[in-house]
Amino acid sequence: MKSFCNTSFLLITLIYLICAPILQGQEPVDVPAGANSSGLQVRIRECSEADQKDGKTMMIFEVQNTSDRPVDFCWWQSPLEKSWTANRFKITGSEGKVDYLGAMVKRRPPSKTKGDYTTLRAGWTLGVEFDLREAYQLKPGSKYSIRYEGTSLGSLPPSNLIEISVD
Repeated sequence: MKSFCNTSFLLITLIYLICAPILQGQEPVDVPAGANSSGLQVRIRECSEADQKDGKTMMIFEVQNTSDRPVDFCWWQSPLEKSWTANRFKITGSEGKVDYLGAMVKRRPPSKTKGDYTTLRAGWTLGVEFDLREAYQLKPGSKYSIRYEGTSLGSLPPSNLIEISVD
């Protein structure tokens, strides 16, 4: 009976993780194997064409807690920081890898007591818009493959891979 309950629980959890984004009106996310072990999923997507103005390439960065418990994570080295502090995106185009032009910040290890972590409740999503051209030289008329590589701190996993065209 105990193994039946455990199997049922695992099956229900798996179904929830697969169906929850669909039920919430979101597309399922293509997440690399093993990236979801913390319960966090990272998703990037392009903003609508109406938001692409003044030579910007506006993107949306989202972190979703897919677990059934709150998860703490350090937001450093992600667009949630609202400034560029590390090369955490892998961007390739027809001419190869796109170089990072932003700052590289060295700092002390993150601390929960100093506010370097945030808590994301079960099922919640935290997102922010950002301009990819602030830190990467993207050429108009080009197509690119983009993936957030996760943090070197191990707090955030890699994102889905997307393709964009820059106007």
